[in-house]
Amino acid sequence: MAEEKGSVFCTNCEAKNDSKAKFCIKCGQSLVKIDADEINNEAEAEKRGSIMDSATSQLNSWTGGTGAVKISWKEFFGQVLKSHTEGEAEDIFIAGTKKTTPSLEEISDEKVQPWLFSRILVTIVLAGVLLSVLTNLNQQVGDLLAMDVVLAISVPMAALVLFFEINVYRNISFYRIGKIMLLGGILSLILTIVVSNIVSNGASFDFVGALLIGIIEETSKLVIAAYFVNKLKIKRIFNGLLIGAAVGTGFSAFENIQYMVGNGQYSGISVALQRAAFSISDHTEWCAIATAGLVIVKGAQSMTASTFTNVRFLKFLGLVIILHMLWDWNMFDNSKYIICGIVAVITWVTVFVLIQAGLREVKELQLSKKLGGKEKNHEN
Repeated sequence: MAEEKGSVFCTNCEAKNDSKAKFCIKCGQSLVKIDADEINNEAEAEKRGSIMDSATSQLNSWTGGTGAVKISWKEFFGQVLKSHTEGEAEDIFIAGTKKTTPSLEEISDEKVQPWLFSRILVTIVLAGVLLSVLTNLNQQVGDLLAMDVVLAISVPMAALVLFFEINVYRNISFYRIGKIMLLGGILSLILTIVVSNIVSNGASFDFVGALLIGIIEETSKLVIAAYFVNKLKIKRIFNGLLIGAAVGTGFSAFENIQYMVGNGQYSGISVALQRAAFSISDHTEWCAIATAGLVIVKGAQSMTASTFTNVRFLKFLGLVIILHMLWDWNMFDNSKYIICGIVAVITWVTVFVLIQAGLREVKELQLSKKLGGKEKNHEN
């Protein structure tokens, strides 16, 4: 029922009534006044919800799922502000060995709530700030260089720990992930430079240049990540997210160092912190998304040429290329923070949808194993 200029419209017959009336003069329906602002707020909320539902439903269809995915950042980050012991932190890193990898039945398919990444981020940033203090006291170039390097890796490393935490299978050790980050990051940068020199883009940031950068860098990272996916026989979504995040983190960290320490000039702490903040949604997350898309298509099968030409995979790869292009396109230089915010939202919504797809995959695997066990017992 709506209100307009002292009048109230009945929700049953839509007859116009006096604003003070308690019952409709036409049908006798009880009239309950609703504030116009409340109606507008509810309409806006429904509109926002509808847009988000449409977006997550579309992304979910790429994973093989159906329907919208409800996103609750409050629940996802619910453990960040809670107290945790050093032992709990150590337990997270003790994973991926024969003795510490849980069975399928022991894996939770309900939700993931990472928290250790926030402690890692605070620790590394604090180290960078302390190095800044040391630089002011000591006035040594080496101290400034150390500060730039530490802050350059802060956000990418924290993001990698987040992806390590959400890998519910706990079947890949951080030792192995560390090697993939270092070697994969460097190899993807080398491949990027080689391809860029062949294409001769000239580091242009207009539409074509930004698109080329997106294509070259995202495909270079994907090629390296695909190598590790194939080598480790990765077939689960969470594992794909983690492998991609490892390669992307190496790329992001080394690229940040290049930006902070370039042409003989070293960035001050404000520039270093700004560059670190921009890493909240870039190479780590984009490579994680593309690699997860590759694993979704690959599944338990061997990787072939058709895996890379599959439409569902190309949708994920195309999405991160577009996000990368928007990030670099000089058309948005005057609204950089706004476009970066939009890109960050799209990036993390996509990651969240993939996380839910990963949890759905766990449920399906557990159900399949239970049914398989029942069938086996029935046969016996």
